Parts: sequence; structure tokens; C-alpha cells
Amino acid sequence: MRNGMSRVQRRFLIIACMVLFGLGIAGISPLRAQNSIDVKVERWLQVKALSGDVQFLTGSSQNAARVGDRLANPGDGVRTGNDSSCTLEVDENVGTITLNENTELVIRQLDYAPDDGRITKLTVMQGNVILNLRRFTNRGSELEIETPSAVSGVRGTEFGIIVHPEDQRTAVAAETGEVFATAEGSTVDVPGGFQTLVRLGEEPLEPMPIPERPELDFVVKQEIRNNLRFLVLIGRINPINQVYVADELQTTTEAGDFRYESLAYHGTRVQVRVVTPLGDAETYDISLL
Repeated sequence: MRNGMSRVQRRFLIIACMVLFGLGIAGISPLRAQNSIDVKVERWLQVKALSGDVQFLTGSSQNAARVGDRLANPGDGVRTGNDSSCTLEVDENVGTITLNENTELVIRQLDYAPDDGRITKLTVMQGNVILNLRRFTNRGSELEIETPSAVSGVRGTEFGIIVHPEDQRTAVAAETGEVFATAEGSTVDVPGGFQTLVRLGEEPLEPMPIPERPELDFVVKQEIRNNLRFLVLIGRINPINQVYVADELQTTTEAGDFRYESLAYHGTRVQVRVVTPLGDAETYDISLL
């Protein structure tokens, strides 16, 4: 060997450098991983389908909703008008929420639990919502619906809620899985096939089986006022349900009683539609005269 390194020495040096470089990468990578930011995907509810008059609520403004609109912040919501509906997708593959007519839903919280479960808290002030959700895989996941008279929640199920505008009582029905309803410090579990009612300021009623069909009891009377003859439909439904006469939502009492009047003429008929919290409906075609 004259000047410099031999071929063997050069080869040894190259191999040593490669080994040191590799060890350096192995040592740095975990540090970089530890210092990386765990970025979570933004939570949202997205308008999947709609029909009729549906308003998208954000901040202090409202606009006609469109398919693809996303609700992502507390205070964002949707409102349906008469004979209208809207279906919201909850993130991806979590499930759907359907709003029937005359319903308003607003976001309270969209967040993540420490175990990466998804926390979804919503407010429904009035109307009928139907939720179809997959069973949650994280223990920290929760979905909660707050109404003026109750708080209801699930861990994956299909259930429906009606908030009656006249007295803010809340009806909760579970199709599958199990729902809980909490009010005035009391909680009841509502298993699949059962329903309960919560009146404002009262504890939830004991869950009862869902009837096979929503029933209607009624009588028709005639009244004379100011020389005019009126036909009066006096009906009663289960106070858990809602009732529409001639496509108009009727006010019902705490017991489920309602009253509908029409000027009398021969052949007068009306359609009465009784709707359950799960969105099932029974229509009665009634002759008033």
C-alpha cells in the first residue's frame, strides 16, 4: 500500500458508514413518531337526501338546504316544513338520522372520546326524528338527543323520537337495540320493541310494548253555531303518537284527545293519519256526513 487506503479498508469504511446511518434512522424515527401530531378527521352530519321545504341553519342565518351540505359546528342545524323531510348521514358508515315534517334538529357537540370513540350530542325542540345507527365499536362512543323534557341516548340501534310542540312531551320508541330516557333524575331503559313517554317536569313512564298498529278512536258530532252547521270529529290516539287531519298536524291533550271541525255538507270526508315515533303511519278515511 502506497498512499491512502487499500480496497479492503475502503469497503470496510463504506459498510461501517451505512450501518451507522441505518442506526441513526432507527433511533430518530421513534422520536419523530412520538412528536407527531395525531390529526383527527373532522366530525360532521351531511344532508344525504331531502324533500320539500328544508332549511339549513348556521349561525344566525338560514338558507334552503342542498344535498351535500354539512353541519359541523355547535348551533348548525336543519329544519323541515310541512310535508317535508330530510335525511342526514352521520360521518361515514355511522348511520343516518331522518327528520320528518315540522322538525328542527341542532348540533350541541361533535367530538372524540379519549379512546377515539365518537361523541354526538343533538337537540330536537319539536318534531319527529328516526335514527338508524350501527353498533358502536368504541366504549367511549355515544349519541345523545336532548329535548325540552328528556335526554335520550343509544349505543347503536334504530329508534325514533317525537317532541310534541303543544306541551313538549317526548315519546321514545326503540325498533332494535336499547335506548335510555332520562328526566327529573330518573332513567329508564327502553329495549327493542318498547316505547316510553316523558312529560315535561315528570319522570319517564315505564316502557310499554309498541302496538302492532297505531289506533284511533273517534266519534262524529254535529253542532249548530250562528245558523251554521258544523261537523266535529272528536278523536283519541295514544299520546305517544302524532295525528294529522287533512295533512294538518293536530294539537292533542295529555291523554291524546283532539278535535277537528269542518263545515257540514253532504259527502264530507277526511283522511286522518296517525304517526308513531318510528315513522310508521296508519291512515283512516273517515266519512263525516
